[in-house]
Amino acid sequence: MQDKYKLHPSDIQSMDLSSTTLDKLKQLLPDIFSETILGKPHIDIAKLKLALGDEVDIDEDNQTRYSFVWSGKKQAQLEANKPTKAMLRPCIEESKHWDSTQNVYIEGDNLEVLKLLQKSYYGKIKMIYIDPPYNTGKDFVYKDNYHDNLANYLQLTGQVDGEGNRVSTNSDSSGRYHTDWLNMMYPRLKLARNLLKDDGVIFISIDDNEVHNLRKICDEIFGEDNVETLVWNKEADGKSGTLKQTLRYRNIHEYIIVCYKFKENVLFNRISEPLIDKENRLETANLAVNAGKERDGHPNWFELIAPNGKSWNKHWKFDRVTIEEFITDDLIYWGKDGNNQPRLVIPTDYRRRVYPISIIEKGSTTNGRKDFEDVLGSEVFSYPKPLKLLDHLLRMATNKNDIILDFFSGSATTAHAVMQLNAEDNGKRKYICVQLPEATKEDSEAYKAGYKNICEIGKERIRRAGEKVIAQLQTKQQPNDLLAQDSAAPNMPDVGFKVFKLDTSNIKPFNHNDLLDLNLFVENRTSLDLFYELVLKQGYTLEHKQDIRYIGGTKCYVLLQDNKPFVLAVLDDIVKNDFMIAILKYPLSLLIIKDSCFSSDEVKLNALATLEQLQSSGNTLPHGNELQIRII
Repeated sequence: MQDKYKLHPSDIQSMDLSSTTLDKLKQLLPDIFSETILGKPHIDIAKLKLALGDEVDIDEDNQTRYSFVWSGKKQAQLEANKPTKAMLRPCIEESKHWDSTQNVYIEGDNLEVLKLLQKSYYGKIKMIYIDPPYNTGKDFVYKDNYHDNLANYLQLTGQVDGEGNRVSTNSDSSGRYHTDWLNMMYPRLKLARNLLKDDGVIFISIDDNEVHNLRKICDEIFGEDNVETLVWNKEADGKSGTLKQTLRYRNIHEYIIVCYKFKENVLFNRISEPLIDKENRLETANLAVNAGKERDGHPNWFELIAPNGKSWNKHWKFDRVTIEEFITDDLIYWGKDGNNQPRLVIPTDYRRRVYPISIIEKGSTTNGRKDFEDVLGSEVFSYPKPLKLLDHLLRMATNKNDIILDFFSGSATTAHAVMQLNAEDNGKRKYICVQLPEATKEDSEAYKAGYKNICEIGKERIRRAGEKVIAQLQTKQQPNDLLAQDSAAPNMPDVGFKVFKLDTSNIKPFNHNDLLDLNLFVENRTSLDLFYELVLKQGYTLEHKQDIRYIGGTKCYVLLQDNKPFVLAVLDDIVKNDFMIAILKYPLSLLIIKDSCFSSDEVKLNALATLEQLQSSGNTLPHGNELQIRII
């Protein structure tokens, strides 16, 4: 009985994407599979051709068709599907509002982190924004070792001994200049696509150095019909000090490659465009019919309520439905103080809400530096993206409850922009930021300011930016609003974040014969470390509130939903007699118990027998969920 509850190797690794794809293909086209060869499933190409008919041309000769190839591409493709046994260690002391926040900041190699997020966030991310290295010949590019990426990451961050770096300057004199960059980007974008919702979108900032190559790999991963290119005018709000000068022109633009999971599912939000007339005045027209018209019985005579509550009962030039559309489009002007008789705004004016255009004129590189310096007070990060640009993209692509991911987080502009927008529209957007703790140079301003790596810069910016967002919001609150004094109050945006750090698994490599080995677990790890590894790899997301509860007298690590445990683990306490009965009142979906927490085999068998009886009875567990059990 207890064997089926034992920990399996698949429980301590990320999603096996190859196996998942094969399972789906077997369900769809089981007849194309024949007997296994060398223990691997075999697909009969002839049967596949028959199954697809004339809809697809399957060409076995790669030399006769167009393709984009480079050295190492096959390894990069295989790497995207390879599971990882790494884990994310919670770091409460570096977090902010750990007990209440739903935001996440992860330190680590983003390739390994993206693999770890597959089970938990597959198809859940609405928007991804990344600002990867532009490959200018001076910036850093990940040097992937596909044999053991995690070992190289630990070596880089000084957690193990050894020589060499996975990250180094990618000199433009290198013979693998473009190749290294492509091998870095391909598996990361492949994994990123899996995380997008069906109406999700990814924005990738890039310049002329690699825009052509980026577009090609995006065409391959997302499909040509799901990729578009935007132009960002990086001088839109003032001249930039980082322009590329040539003898022919001044370069004032970069690009944003836009990739969709399914483009037909995406409809961007309309946004306000600041097109103000020369005299900086609104052009408006009368909305009400001139006096003298009969009131009684006219269908266009009705009441309009201004935003400030003032009532206007008039005979209008348009019917109620049309005027409500004007209000939705922000085309009604109520006066500077909101007390004027409503007038129709001429549609070319800045209040009109329109769909975004392909040339973005929001923010500049100068704005990006100023945004950063306004928070940290000094220039310790090169070329941060401006808040205006991220705000524009967020308004375009997200709604109030969406999840946003940035796995080249850098200076954490994305996190800052999410908090700021939530403060403006009372949104509940959540962010996940991922950044390699790349060391700062000893002669850099960042190092002199006390920041030993980029993650320290990003986390400090988020802390200070959050407080700034709260302070700005509090100034708009009424003085007697007590909630305005508490940054964790319900009407305040979430400005906290949970910190996790990439590391090796808490569980040593094992097979089923090792399950009762007392040395199964890695030394010097906490129960909370083990808890988060197990729940993440079982497919639970990181934003849930985590707590310690005593249930039936037993210490339990829990994830909460509506303040009720739905994931529960006993990892460092003896299971008490009342525990099994006490848990029945909770809507549990996952129960984890460390084998050593049972005082005897008899107690363990009795506990499992109780669950077996409950699950096999007609009215099983009171919450109606199918309870998953793991004994480790």
